[in-house]
Amino acid sequence: MKKWLSIFLIFSAVSTQVQAELSPAAVGWGNLLVPGLGATLRGLPGRGLLEASTEIGTYYGGTFGVREGSFTIDGSVIIPTQGNLYRPLTGQILQEFGLKLHMFDTFYHYQQVALGMQDSDREKNSPQPLYKGDWSDVLTAPFKWKNLSNVWVYPILIASTAFQIINYSNTQINPSSVQVQPAAEALYGFTSVAAIPLGSSFGEEVLFRGFIQREAHLYTNSLPFAIAAETALFTLIHPSDLRQFAFVGGIYYGLMVHSLDGDLEPAIASHFWIDLVNGLIVYWTLRRSQGKDAPLMPPVGLQLTIPFM
Repeated sequence: MKKWLSIFLIFSAVSTQVQAELSPAAVGWGNLLVPGLGATLRGLPGRGLLEASTEIGTYYGGTFGVREGSFTIDGSVIIPTQGNLYRPLTGQILQEFGLKLHMFDTFYHYQQVALGMQDSDREKNSPQPLYKGDWSDVLTAPFKWKNLSNVWVYPILIASTAFQIINYSNTQINPSSVQVQPAAEALYGFTSVAAIPLGSSFGEEVLFRGFIQREAHLYTNSLPFAIAAETALFTLIHPSDLRQFAFVGGIYYGLMVHSLDGDLEPAIASHFWIDLVNGLIVYWTLRRSQGKDAPLMPPVGLQLTIPFM
C-alpha cells in the first residue's frame, strides 16, 4: 500500500512541475498512447488513474467476449451455431465504450491545454480553430437542427441512405438455420442502432478531425497532408469490408471540418446518422435471415430452428 501511495505522490509532483511546460500536442499524443497520461500531466493523477482503469478495463474486458466476425453485412448474417449472442454482444458494447471513451478523453485533455494557452502564438497561428464544445455538446450534436440543415450534412445523409437502402433491397439474404431468441435479437438491435453509432460519433470525430487533423495542419501548414493523415488512421481502425467507406468518409469529414472553421458538430451529426441507418439495415438483415418480416422486404422464408445450447 505504501509503495502505491509513493508512486501516486511522485506522479502528482512530477505532473504539477511539468504541466506549465506542456504543449497540447504532448498531452494529446501522450494520452492517446498511454490511457490516463493526459490527465496526469495536467496535474490530475487521480482522474488519470480512473480514466485508465475504466478505458482499459471495459475495452479488454469486452475483447474477451466479442466476436466481431459474427457481425457483418455481406449478403448473409453469420451467427454462432451454438451458445448464444449475449456474451459477444455484451463484449462488443464494452469494447465500443472503452475505445471511444479513450478517444474522447484524449481530445478533452488536448482541448483543455489548448484553451489554457489560446492567447499564445501557437494557438493564434493554428489554421484550424479549436473546437470548444464539451461532452454534452458532442452527444447532442446529431439532434440539433443547425447541424442537420447544414449544406455539408443533409445531401450526404440523403445520398448515403438511398445507397444503403437500394443495396439492402437488392441483396440476396441467405436464411439461417439458427433461431435467435427475442431478447438476444433486441440486444443485437440496440448494439447496431444505438451503441455503435453513438460511440463512433462521440469518439472518432473529436479525435481524428478535432485533434489529429488540427495538429497535422498546424505543424505542416498543409491541408492535403492533414486530411491524408487523419484519413489514413481513420481508415485503419475500421474492418476491411468497411475501409473503402471509411476512406471516403475521412476525406469528406476532413474537408467539412476545415470548411466550417473547426466546428465538429456537423460531422458528428452526419457520422451518427449514417451509422444509424447502417445499423438498422444490419438489424433488418438479421431478421430477414431468420425468416421474419423487415421493412422494405418480405420474410426470406421458412428455415429449420435449432435452439442454442
